[in-house]
Amino acid sequence: MRQTALLSASVGIAVLLACAVALLAALASAPPASAASREHGASFAVRCDFSHRASDDPIVHFGEPGAAHSHDFLGNTSTKFDSTYQSMIAAPTTCSRPEDTAGYWIPTVSWKDQQGTHILTSNRAVFYYRAGDKDYRTVQPFAKDLRIIADKNINGGRIRWYCGTGDDKSGSPDPPTQCSGGVLGMKIIFPDCVAKDPTSGGQQLDSADHKSHMARSKPQSDGTRKCSDPSYPIPVPTLTINANFPMPTTQGQVALSSDEPSDPPGSTMHSDFWNTWNQAELERLVTQCINNVPPTDPRPTECRAPTATA
Repeated sequence: MRQTALLSASVGIAVLLACAVALLAALASAPPASAASREHGASFAVRCDFSHRASDDPIVHFGEPGAAHSHDFLGNTSTKFDSTYQSMIAAPTTCSRPEDTAGYWIPTVSWKDQQGTHILTSNRAVFYYRAGDKDYRTVQPFAKDLRIIADKNINGGRIRWYCGTGDDKSGSPDPPTQCSGGVLGMKIIFPDCVAKDPTSGGQQLDSADHKSHMARSKPQSDGTRKCSDPSYPIPVPTLTINANFPMPTTQGQVALSSDEPSDPPGSTMHSDFWNTWNQAELERLVTQCINNVPPTDPRPTECRAPTATA
């Protein structure tokens, strides 16, 4: 009787152990949702390094040389105060995809500490084009010549700061006051819903304030997002910039060329995107890497960011 009881107990323990091992294996093999969004489908990436610095802004101050605060331009090497769509699509780029001749720019970033002010120059910037939790099958390519400004105060753009190079970091709306590793990170997420042009019915390419033709998709009860506002019905890729800046390891604070004296450090960060891609290649990537690849599927090799060319 005792041997039978011991045998039954041993079998029960073995079954429990087997179940525990199986559960741990399943948990280990299943990536978390955040990993799936970074490593899997419905997205493509491109690296675009620093190109030049100038007090120009062809969206807000077109035709006015030096009228803007200092900007750092990435991607298209020709971007300046009087750039046109035609001049941009014909120019070279620092992007690792040569067809990405789009213009990207941000305010010049500095670090202020007891030794003075240090201008920081990005040494790595990766641009992710994602479905962004919207229905990946409905995402449309940006229309050619579309202009977007990501500003946290107006159209739903989201700005985050962090230390280090991890693109998956959630970050904080306030920049750090010290990065012991000597690298400052910044993430900007652009609005991803476009208003309809009242004449053509396509995407509205710009607006008087350069912002109100765009809006952020809205979260749904099932955890997805949707361009549910009838004023902004067209879903486009969720463009995310992850930029890194080598910096002093001293304690200090971020300063931006767009800051006014009364602004909290780093609070005026924003970014401009001007779609001057080779449009056929942009459309192909949206189809091949977003529309045809569910978020749960592996991201095809061609959809990953190639090595930078500059």
